Amino acid sequence: MNAYLQHSDRLQNWASRLDTIFARCKGAYSDLTLSGYRKDLDIFANWCAQNDREFLPTQSDSVARFFDDQLETCSYATIRRRASAIRFAHVLSDLPCPMNHSDVLLSIRRAARMKGRRPKQSLGLTKDLLGKMLTACPDTLPGHRDAALLCVGYDTLCRSSELTWMCIEDVQHDLSRICIPRAKSDPFGDGRICFIQETTRVRLSRWIHRSQITTGPLFRGLHTGSVSNTHLDTSSIRRIIKTAARRAGLHREAIGLSGHSLRVGAAQDLMKEGFSTLAIMTAGGWSNPEVVSRYVAKARNKFVPGNSVAQTSW
Repeated sequence: MNAYLQHSDRLQNWASRLDTIFARCKGAYSDLTLSGYRKDLDIFANWCAQNDREFLPTQSDSVARFFDDQLETCSYATIRRRASAIRFAHVLSDLPCPMNHSDVLLSIRRAARMKGRRPKQSLGLTKDLLGKMLTACPDTLPGHRDAALLCVGYDTLCRSSELTWMCIEDVQHDLSRICIPRAKSDPFGDGRICFIQETTRVRLSRWIHRSQITTGPLFRGLHTGSVSNTHLDTSSIRRIIKTAARRAGLHREAIGLSGHSLRVGAAQDLMKEGFSTLAIMTAGGWSNPEVVSRYVAKARNKFVPGNSVAQTSW
């Protein structure tokens, strides 16, 4: 019982220290980033308590052993993310950071060799799949919301988090352009302007008219036929995409789809249409060409230079 109480007291003390760190960072980082760091740090704190290790500051051998233990159940990407969280906690506490110690670097290399560094890619929601899903969207309020979200997400190559942040004020009056106010690669909110095609404007107009939204979040939850005042979260967008696929009879494809699939599929279609890596990076707000290359690696159809995805009709 004493050991249990000691374990609980340590976790409470560490949680209080994390609360202080995250309160300081409010507004300097996105809520999504802070939420992810907090979850990873809570996992590390529990591991430290169970293994009688100090949490903050922690020692390099503790971090290395933690990563080695994580190899049994976690991907390389997850280990890298948790490494970032541990670094974040030490830097924001003005403590010596253990992440550059050779023990930690070697443990991360072991993870890369054992697990592989290439992350699993979501199935691309290309225009062929999208067309089938749009055809199956019913003439109802949820159907119009889903169709508008799918089309806007594809045209803008948005991440699911960017779709959740969209507000109706970001949409130009004639619905021809949308401002993406912030993004993972744009933490300071410089924004980027995206053009949307005519058929997308029609579907977006239907959703706005039927939902009677005049201000605030563009895509919202629906409860008993009423439109919520709050924006969708990323998990809701993932469910909408999977549900739309199953509604269209794409049950096998639905398994591989995620909230990132619209972005992946649109990038693949742009590549097949003959657009350069730089053009695709500009369209999707990427800063790293390697990421784009990974996205389009599975698009094997022959290039057709000169055509534009923006001319596609749904």
